[in-house]
Amino acid sequence: MLWVIALGVIVFLYACLIERNWYAIRKTELEILKPGAQPIIVLHISDLHLAPWQKRKVRWIQNLAERVKPDLVVNTGDNLGHPKAINTVLEALSPLGKIPGVFVNGSNDMFAPAVRNPFSYLFKPSNPHKNSQKRVDVQALTTGFRKFGWEDLNNNSEAMQINNSRLVFFGTDDAHEDRANFDFPHVPREGGEVIIGVTHAPYQRVLNVFGHLGAEIVFAGHTHGGQVCVPFTGKALVTNCDLPRKYARGLHRTHNFWLQVCAGLGTSIYAPFRLACRPEVRVLVLKPISSQNHTHLNQVPDIAPTRYHNEQPAQQHSKL
Repeated sequence: MLWVIALGVIVFLYACLIERNWYAIRKTELEILKPGAQPIIVLHISDLHLAPWQKRKVRWIQNLAERVKPDLVVNTGDNLGHPKAINTVLEALSPLGKIPGVFVNGSNDMFAPAVRNPFSYLFKPSNPHKNSQKRVDVQALTTGFRKFGWEDLNNNSEAMQINNSRLVFFGTDDAHEDRANFDFPHVPREGGEVIIGVTHAPYQRVLNVFGHLGAEIVFAGHTHGGQVCVPFTGKALVTNCDLPRKYARGLHRTHNFWLQVCAGLGTSIYAPFRLACRPEVRVLVLKPISSQNHTHLNQVPDIAPTRYHNEQPAQQHSKL
């Protein structure tokens, strides 16, 4: 019996002290641009859940611009992990702010984190926040992103020219908070562009609309990849929404488009652990189609493995 307890303690310490700080850059290539187009390197970041004391995570994020050299940044929300972390987030993302980008909000960009029973996620998704719960200054956060030059896709549509390709974006506010809708002017299409959907929580009702709008790629976050997965298989136990668990992270074909879900870099400050689900950002390289009317997916090695280092909150931040 003692060995079972000892094993449990070892796994818990690994999940809390090592894996949640073992950041990864996952890279995939997708042939989807029109023939002759220049490749587009897309850096997909999500669920940073940054807190003011997480200095190492800030430095790691700041180095992404140099390590990845993206042409486009897609931020799918839940940047904040603490009410006083807005400046921390903007500091971390400032090198990426020199690069064209788009963003949507997650619930943690609007509400302060709260203590939840982690086992409740096994039975159903968490409930939307109540209006009485403590809010954060989402306007200050989104204003900072706009100052970067990033396009706000919260229930909005925009078009961008990246390299020599036209990209048309449709985005929603957080469906987990029942804030997603598509009642906004849609950017007209000229033909030959790539249609991209961006949302935080990949609920089926949102994915269905993206499919009707002709999306070819959809970027999402929210799931944390399951956060706690089955060891050795990496199978997610939950997604905290109605997305099937097999789509909890990575690039998959569903709803007649490519869905990329980023497992994110962070966790709630009240649930600081990951198991069989390393924190991550994702790099999706969009390349020209090599054969007519056929998209092709190439799996490529992850970018330089990241050494882990335990990161504990400063004492003055240990309580809200």
